[in-house]
Amino acid sequence: MRKLDRYILGHHVAAFGFFALIFTGVIWLTQAVRLIDTVVASGQGARTFLEFSGLVLPQVFVIVLPLSAIGASLYALNRLYSDSELVVMMSSGLGPTALLRPVLMFSSLIAVLMALVLMVAVPIASTALADRTNAIRSDLAASLIVERQFIHPLEGLTLFIADTSQTGEMAGIFLDDRRDENQAVTYTAERALFLREEDEARLVMVDGVALTAGSGGGLNSVRFDQFVFDLSELLQKDNDRTPRPAEYPVPQLLNPTAEMLDTRYDPGDYISEGHYKLSLPLLTMIYPVIALMTFLAGGYRRSGFGRRVVVAVVVCVLIQVVLFAAEARVVEKPARWPLMYLPQALGLIYVAALMLWLEKGSGSRRRVAA
Repeated sequence: MRKLDRYILGHHVAAFGFFALIFTGVIWLTQAVRLIDTVVASGQGARTFLEFSGLVLPQVFVIVLPLSAIGASLYALNRLYSDSELVVMMSSGLGPTALLRPVLMFSSLIAVLMALVLMVAVPIASTALADRTNAIRSDLAASLIVERQFIHPLEGLTLFIADTSQTGEMAGIFLDDRRDENQAVTYTAERALFLREEDEARLVMVDGVALTAGSGGGLNSVRFDQFVFDLSELLQKDNDRTPRPAEYPVPQLLNPTAEMLDTRYDPGDYISEGHYKLSLPLLTMIYPVIALMTFLAGGYRRSGFGRRVVVAVVVCVLIQVVLFAAEARVVEKPARWPLMYLPQALGLIYVAALMLWLEKGSGSRRRVAA
């Protein structure tokens, strides 16, 4: 029996590795687009992009692990059933309870992994990513002085610099300010310097022209020897950042302090996040069991097991939707936190009902045989 447990568990683990690799690549690509925008807009290089990619991986794993768990279980069970291996096991007297043991071992491993990601990796990576992003945005000179690239430090503001020197002087400046559509101004200058002092930042342009739209559809141009453009709006203080609920450990989320509540987040935001980190590993543990019970409930069919795969996926999706709905209710009213464990209860009821039905059917068949 131990060897048989290892055999079934091995099928699940191998399939999990495959699905985790595929889902991680797909979901990471969706995050990479946003990361590329942040890195390019701030004038950073490939090293910063790789650093950000590593810090965003824990959030990717939160999505990947449940998907990979249900996908691996469905694939492994479908293969064992299609090769008639499960049929032979059950014909030799192996009941649903015995088959549940290796699947439960697999789901427990995934649940522990999910708990570590949510409670350890996500807070650390989220804090590091937010601090790193804030530091890059605060480094105004590094984000603005970028050669031969159109950057957009603010919505409606476009800057292009043709050349820079080691002394910090810039040449070939193009600055388009359309933050106010009724007073759009385009500046071009031969040279420019960036100056910053405490909470003030200035772009000093030398030998340039300011262009505005005229009333008759033409252009009004004003030449200047020196013009100072205020960039203080771009400055961000490091202390201004408010930590998100995902950055806190579970004990603090369940009992938010006065300092945590003196922010833009409400008590429901913290409490819902805390119970989400506790409930999601439990829910991830139930998904492979749902797949097993759904497969066993239909018996062996030569025509295939596509319908059972669809049923298992639909059940898991509905349970996950219930979790999201419950989380939204807890955000509104923290006293509703027990709702966060309703999806787990529904999943256990589904599994228990199928287990009783299977045990009852096995007992009837044994009595008929006797």
